[in-house]
Amino acid sequence: MPKLIHHPGLSNEAYHSLKAVSPSQIKVLGRSPLHYYDTFLAEDREKRESTPAMLLGTALHTAVLEPQLWDSTIAVPPHSFDRRTKVGKELAAEFERESAGKIVLSPDDADQVRRMADAVRKHPAAAFLLELPGRREASYTWTDSTTGLECKTRPDWHSEDRRIVVDVKTTKDASRAEFSRSIANYDYHVQAGWNLWALGAEQFLTIAVESQRPYAVAVYPASDALITAGQRRIGAAMELLADCWKSGRWPGYGDLLQEPIDLPGWCRD
Repeated sequence: MPKLIHHPGLSNEAYHSLKAVSPSQIKVLGRSPLHYYDTFLAEDREKRESTPAMLLGTALHTAVLEPQLWDSTIAVPPHSFDRRTKVGKELAAEFERESAGKIVLSPDDADQVRRMADAVRKHPAAAFLLELPGRREASYTWTDSTTGLECKTRPDWHSEDRRIVVDVKTTKDASRAEFSRSIANYDYHVQAGWNLWALGAEQFLTIAVESQRPYAVAVYPASDALITAGQRRIGAAMELLADCWKSGRWPGYGDLLQEPIDLPGWCRD
């Protein structure tokens, strides 16, 4: 277990600005070191814009984990503005000034987030976990003893003794079969392995809440195989990243002739 440094009161924006390795960076490195460099290190790199799904997920985290921050971080227009009129333009400009720096949700999206959060609070297992004594959106940094790389993490929730870590995820389908595919597609196992490694935790659970009616919720403990796969990926990625920093080389898909390429299995006769 690494020697963690806790950063109490650190905002989400300030956390993301920390120059340290995170699970999301490990995911990008999985494509290639060149993509990692271009995304996080290039001087002329493009600012990463949040997608509507990412904004919805952030708003849900606020509603579930830090509801006291809703008004200070989320802005919802009270009504639509008729920008064809002088009054409409003035009202729109006033709202834009007041909502600067906040996540802006439409009334429909805000209602959707509230219903999702309510579904989480009404789910017996999810509510039980989140009502246990623990920390929400706590930020930590540490130095990896093997590679010397600076690392960071910000788990959604963990128990006071750090034995249990809980992650909240939005999904279109929270059924076991479909959410298992989401874990593989979005590398959620990397995040699970990263947080268990960092905190020295014993169990990682995901609260999966559907983003469409009826906003069904499921709580899934991560299997040992899932954690092992995530941590194996992390170990290889940290070694690769350390080598790239040492050599100053950030390769893409390889400089030599690749293996012959073929159709995917599902497309073959």
